[in-house]
Amino acid sequence: MKFSNFPGRVLGTLLAVLLLSACVTTRYEYVAPATEHGRACALQCSTAREFCQQNEINRAQYERQACEQRSDYQYRECRYHAHSEEEAKRCFRQACFNNANTWRCDENYRQCFTGCGGTVHTIREE
Repeated sequence: MKFSNFPGRVLGTLLAVLLLSACVTTRYEYVAPATEHGRACALQCSTAREFCQQNEINRAQYERQACEQRSDYQYRECRYHAHSEEEAKRCFRQACFNNANTWRCDENYRQCFTGCGGTVHTIREE
């Protein structure tokens, strides 16, 4: 029986177990404000969150499109200036990834919601 890779396997298994045990999901439960004024205030918070989220989606789309345009331009320039087919084969398009990050919008909403008299319960699930 060969044990030369045994420590690596054990370490890999332990690392996998630790990573899986570290996965914690956080969700929020909202209890509406008790007063009519508080509920109207919370509705304004919701409208502000939707506006913030849409702005974040638009920003991410714009940045991805700008990245794609730069990448295409750089690729064409590389191909144009290549001195041989072998050199041209080394040209590549940069991958462009940009996702909307609405975390700030959600955090602001929770603060606004509680400021209106609502309650936010944070629930962490493993």
